[in-house]
Amino acid sequence: MKKDCAEAVKPDIRISFAEGEWDPEEWLLVRSPRWLERSHWVQQRDCIANHMPEDIRPEEMQMGRDRTGETYISMLFKRPFHGNAEFHTRCAFDDRMAPLLVFSPELSEVHHDHLEVVLYDRGVNLWHHYFKDGTPSWKLLGFIDLELEIGRKYDLSARFIFNRKGRMLLMGCDGKTFGCRLDTDFPEIYYAGITGCEGRNRFFDFSVLEKPEVSAALKERFSD
Repeated sequence: MKKDCAEAVKPDIRISFAEGEWDPEEWLLVRSPRWLERSHWVQQRDCIANHMPEDIRPEEMQMGRDRTGETYISMLFKRPFHGNAEFHTRCAFDDRMAPLLVFSPELSEVHHDHLEVVLYDRGVNLWHHYFKDGTPSWKLLGFIDLELEIGRKYDLSARFIFNRKGRMLLMGCDGKTFGCRLDTDFPEIYYAGITGCEGRNRFFDFSVLEKPEVSAALKERFSD
C-alpha cells in the first residue's frame, strides 16, 4: 500500500486530532447553508468525531432527510493556502458515509461556494456546491469506484494543481487517485478543512504539503 504524505514526505503542516494535541482556536466551525442546525465535535482519545443524537436512525442521517443537519459539522483551518498544495486526512466512517475534505474560497461561518472530496463505502466523490437563484445547489464533478469498509481507517487526499492550462484536482484514497479538471474559477488563495456528516465520522489527523513534488506522470500530462 502506498504510504500517505505524512510517512513518505514530511508535511509542512501535520495536526493530530488526538486528545490534547490540537488547538480548536486554529479552526473556524462552519455550518451548511442547507440547515440551521450544526453538530459539534466530540473529542476521543485518538481522534475527533461528529456528535450523533442518540435517537437518530441511519435513514434519517443521509442527505436530504429531515435530520441530516443534526449530524453535520465542518471546520476550516484559519490560515489560507496558496496555489499548488496537497491535503490529507486519515478518517473512518461508522455507517456508510461520509467524512470529507472541504475547500472554500472564503473563511465564513456558513459554507457558500465550496468543493468537497467525499469518502464513503462506494468510493470517493468530488462535489461542487454553489448557489443558483439564491438556493444551495450542487453537482458531481468526478468520482472513483472503490469498495471501502465500515470502521476502517483510510487516507483521504486531495491535491490542487494550478498551471497555464487551468485548474486541476487530483484526489483519492490510500494511493488510488484520479484527476479532474475543475469547471469553476476556483481561486489560487483558498481555505481547507474537514466535514463530518451522514453518520459518525472519525478524523485522526490533517496534513498539508504546500509545494508537493511534481511527478513525471503529471509533467507528461501537462506537456501537451
